[in-house]
Amino acid sequence: MCLQLSKSSNKHHVKLPKLGIMRFKAGIKIPEKIKSVTVRLSPTGKYYAVLLVEYEKQTFNKTGRQLGIDLGVADLVIGSDGIKFPTIRFDKILARKKHYWEKRLARRRLQAQKEIAWDKHNKVLNPRCLDDFKNYKKAKLMVAEYNEKMTNQRNDYLHKITVQLVKDNDVIVMEDLKAKNLLRNHKLSRAIVNQSWREMRRMLEYKCAWCGKTLVIVNPYKTSQICSECGYDDGKHTLDIRDWTCPGCGHHHDRDINAAKNILRLGTSLGKRVVTSA
Repeated sequence: MCLQLSKSSNKHHVKLPKLGIMRFKAGIKIPEKIKSVTVRLSPTGKYYAVLLVEYEKQTFNKTGRQLGIDLGVADLVIGSDGIKFPTIRFDKILARKKHYWEKRLARRRLQAQKEIAWDKHNKVLNPRCLDDFKNYKKAKLMVAEYNEKMTNQRNDYLHKITVQLVKDNDVIVMEDLKAKNLLRNHKLSRAIVNQSWREMRRMLEYKCAWCGKTLVIVNPYKTSQICSECGYDDGKHTLDIRDWTCPGCGHHHDRDINAAKNILRLGTSLGKRVVTSA
């Protein structure tokens, strides 16, 4: 079944079966032919239409560049060329406003539960439920809106980084991080979740496939403790050590850049598994 955009009002209407003509907002031009539409309701009460369309494959010019990237906490992405993309803590930016409504949500939920229990105790014919309390629903909506805003800001930042990486490099080598194991460190667990490393990998996978570039995934074992110049193994470094000097060759390393160089070497010289390619 093929759906068509409505002819009315500057292509801002789509005709859906059983629903008729629906107005929508979109930041890009929608192709005339739509194969399918999935309508999704978000926790904030917004309806999103996910469209499946035919679209011409986008490609970027070949640059001949190869890049190894190390994922971190202080900096989100560290490249083997020395370029770093800083971490932006979107959860902290809105933390105070979100906490304001989280406290009210907890208090209003407790009050509503007391009212519901009182109705049941008095055997009211139609006892109230949580959705019958407008103050509770308002607080719940506000918390959901702040969560959605943080998610949108984080995804927008990840999209900008991944597009730049794919556009500037033909081969990208990244580490296969197991975030579940890293979350055992309770001091860094919240910061690690905020980084969304898995989401960044997912974006790189499909963008490399779209644009004719190659993504390689390697095991990050010892990449931060081996000298990228001479291969000397300096042993495990604690997280507070951000730079070190190799006892073997005397070269001074930035911990993250050195790891990114080792990741690039693993991905290009040892023929590791290619995830996506042209």
